[in-house]
Amino acid sequence: MAQIKTPVIYENSPGILAAGGAKIAEYGSRIFIIGGQKALDAARPLIEGLKLLDAAYEIHTYGGYCTKERIIHYASVARQSKADVIVGVGGGTVLDLSKAVAEDLQLPVIAVPTIAATCAAWSALSVLYDEHGRADGYRPLQNSPVHVLADTNVLAAAPRRYLAAGIADTYVKWDEYGANITDDENDFDVRLGQHTAGFARDVLDRYALDAFAHAGDGEPSRAFKEVSDAILWLAGQVGSIRGDKRLFALAHTLHGSLTFFPETRGTLHGEKIAFTLLVHTILEGLPQADTVELAERFHRLELPVTLEQLGLTGDVAELAEQIAERVPPNSLPGADAAFAVNAGSIPQAIVAADQIGKQTRLTLSVKGGK
Repeated sequence: MAQIKTPVIYENSPGILAAGGAKIAEYGSRIFIIGGQKALDAARPLIEGLKLLDAAYEIHTYGGYCTKERIIHYASVARQSKADVIVGVGGGTVLDLSKAVAEDLQLPVIAVPTIAATCAAWSALSVLYDEHGRADGYRPLQNSPVHVLADTNVLAAAPRRYLAAGIADTYVKWDEYGANITDDENDFDVRLGQHTAGFARDVLDRYALDAFAHAGDGEPSRAFKEVSDAILWLAGQVGSIRGDKRLFALAHTLHGSLTFFPETRGTLHGEKIAFTLLVHTILEGLPQADTVELAERFHRLELPVTLEQLGLTGDVAELAEQIAERVPPNSLPGADAAFAVNAGSIPQAIVAADQIGKQTRLTLSVKGGK
């Protein structure tokens, strides 16, 4: 059995939030909004629209992690408020929280992403953390948000660091899905997912550097629109195609391990993924030239390509061992994947990725390239 979960409506248009209040009001009359303060400020036209409609709404500002406890808390508050639609405004953490709250209450949820840093606005999944920001698993959801309201002007005004993180988190879909293809009758859905990931990769190869160069100015170009759609839409769609086969996500597994190191707390999800994707390519046995090419692309996007850039300093070999120790053995690709990974090979791959990252930074700095 295969399931494809998608929003009913996806919009990524300049100025769309000015009409957002009316669009949200179509789904309910008691609107429960969860958002980060900066995100709510960026989405002010949406709130102003609700005021003009004289709609019944309440706003809850949240700046923590998407935890099981916070989901329970906000579901209880929304239930007491007799909310009939949930709206998440912000980045991946708030959107994942809002989606889970809506599912607990069996209510529609509308995603209003204000940064293009992950595919959370689309995906039928909530990524869970504990209160300290350490990975705490995933919660598959019954549905994607019913409506995605992305204002391209707002996305383009966000610091370009977020766009770069989203680019890395989209690139990783190609490699992770490819690792699950064994060309048998049970992986049709996986091949479909990788085909979509390939489309996203092609878009990024063509437009990512141009979009990144102008991100933050609030003026969305053709390149920015293409890249933001690849992040929000295509990457989200990849993860929304699910069959019965168990899937391995090696770079994300390594990302989860990194979250247990307090030094990495200042980095974004996609920034950690950038480094762990380099590790993935080495564990997969791809030619070193492929890893170098990827490291160069990420460096030009100002993404971390070394452990030090993630905040981890000290003996690299020791750090690699500590990171590897946090990787659950049952999360590694085995005989049912395109390639198998021995837990003992992970530290070596981390060290190799770090070395390639360091060499890449040195080489490009000498050449004067970014």
